[in-house]
Amino acid sequence: MRKNQSIDGAALPVLKPVANITLREQVTQSVRNALMNGNFQPGQAVTVKAISTMLGASVMPAREAMNRLIAEGALELRANRTVIVPRLSRQDFDELTELRCHIECLAAVQAVERILPAHIADLKQMEAAMRSETDPDAYLNANFRFHFLIYQLGASSFVLSIIEKLWVRAGPLIRFGLGDMDFADSRRLHALMIKSLEKKDKEGLRQAILVDISVAAQTIREARGLAGDWA
Repeated sequence: MRKNQSIDGAALPVLKPVANITLREQVTQSVRNALMNGNFQPGQAVTVKAISTMLGASVMPAREAMNRLIAEGALELRANRTVIVPRLSRQDFDELTELRCHIECLAAVQAVERILPAHIADLKQMEAAMRSETDPDAYLNANFRFHFLIYQLGASSFVLSIIEKLWVRAGPLIRFGLGDMDFADSRRLHALMIKSLEKKDKEGLRQAILVDISVAAQTIREARGLAGDWA
C-alpha cells in the first residue's frame, strides 16, 4: 500500500493520478468520432487546415492528429500527398462487417449482466428521440450514442477500442448509404434491443444487433459505395 506523502509534516491524502490528455489526443479523438458518426464520406479529402478550422485548434496538433490517424488506417495518404477517407474494397468491407457482427454482439451480450434500470431509461429516451428524428446527421449521432452506451457496459477498454476502430471504417460508408436506408428497420431493431436488455434475453439482443449490422451493410452494397463501385 502506498504511503501518504507529507509537506511540512502534514500528511497528504493519496489521490488517483490525473489523466494527462494532450491537445493532440483531443483533436485525434474528435476526428475519430467524426469518422465513426459518418461526418466524412469515403474518398473525401481531409486537410490539416480543415481539421484545425473545424475544431478551432492550431495547425500543429491538427497535423499530429492527422499523422496518427494515417498510421491507424483511419485516413489514407495517397501517392500525390493528399489525405482522404479510405474507400474499402468489397472484400475488405465484407470482412469488416463480419468482425463487427462478432465483436459487437459479444460486447452487447456481456452488457446484459451489467445493465441497470437507469441505463434502460437512457436508452429509451434516446430511442424515443430517434423515432422522431428526420435529420440524417442527427440520427447517426444518436445511433452512435445508443450503440456505444450498450457496448461500454459490456466491453473491456481493449475490446471497445477495437469496436471504435471498426466504426471508424464503417461510419463514412453508413453515411454514404443513408439516403437509401429505411429508418423504420433501424427504429424497430433499437426497440427490440431495449426489450431484450430488459428481459435479460441474450439471444434476442444478439439477433437484433446482427440484423441491424447486416441490413445496413446490404444497403451500402446496393448503394454502390465500395471502392470498385467508383471504377
